[in-house]
Amino acid sequence: MHNDDLPVTETLVRDLLVEHTPQWADQPLHRVNSSGTDNALFRIGDRLVLRIPRRASAAVLVSKELDWLPRLQGLPLATPALRYRGRVDLGIQCKFGIFDWLEGSIASPDNVSDTGDAAVCLAGFLKALHRMTTEGAPAAGPVNKIRGIPLTDMSDLTLPAIEMVSDEINASAARALWDAALAARNCAAPVWLHGDLKADNLLTIDGKLSGVIDWGLAAVGDPAADYATAWSWVQPSARGKFRDTLELDESDWLRGKAWALYGAVIALSYYRCGRNEPLCQQCRLTLARLGLLL
Repeated sequence: MHNDDLPVTETLVRDLLVEHTPQWADQPLHRVNSSGTDNALFRIGDRLVLRIPRRASAAVLVSKELDWLPRLQGLPLATPALRYRGRVDLGIQCKFGIFDWLEGSIASPDNVSDTGDAAVCLAGFLKALHRMTTEGAPAAGPVNKIRGIPLTDMSDLTLPAIEMVSDEINASAARALWDAALAARNCAAPVWLHGDLKADNLLTIDGKLSGVIDWGLAAVGDPAADYATAWSWVQPSARGKFRDTLELDESDWLRGKAWALYGAVIALSYYRCGRNEPLCQQCRLTLARLGLLL
């Protein structure tokens, strides 16, 4: 899938368990299917999961997650608890982590019983996340794939990606949206953001939102990077409740739309033509909700 893929196999992970955590080495082990592109997940028995970079560029994301996720406990939705951290040579030095497995179903539409309640719940989670201390925390940038940096620094990436997928979207409307967001005044203070609030990273139990996983793109930056979920995950009928709960002004909302656009065109331009079709379908849904898909 990538030029910097790492040699991560079930055999390698079993060897890691024998070396690092022999108390879990005899547990059943299997790889978890995911549309994620940065990390490989291996279920260890019923209660644990190992996260390890599947590509060299993701090593910094895993390292940061291991450092900071334990400091973000106590939020209103469950987050993974770290049980072990280790290091492995995969051609480069990489860290890996073993976490509690969070029960729940991926938050696809058929696993959410009340979309309005789910939107309000996620908005409340973000409000709580924004109140977490940022002292000493990593700033948005290379450590989280630039999620949450100023939009003015993003045009060199976004505009070429728009052109690359202009066979699928209204490119002129996309550029107009981007320009409007750049012109919007941003008064938001930098806060903690998750960076990738899509269905695969949200869990439900009995139809209710229950957990948030995969914190590799978390950092401190513009919260509008997370407001993009209003177009990538929140159901259109519940979008107003999401916005009202967060009390977002027009600038916040417009920047959120721009982040949704960025995420969709960047991923679609790279992963289409068979590289990751499930992710491409998610991108097309976002673009359709933005009114840009042809």
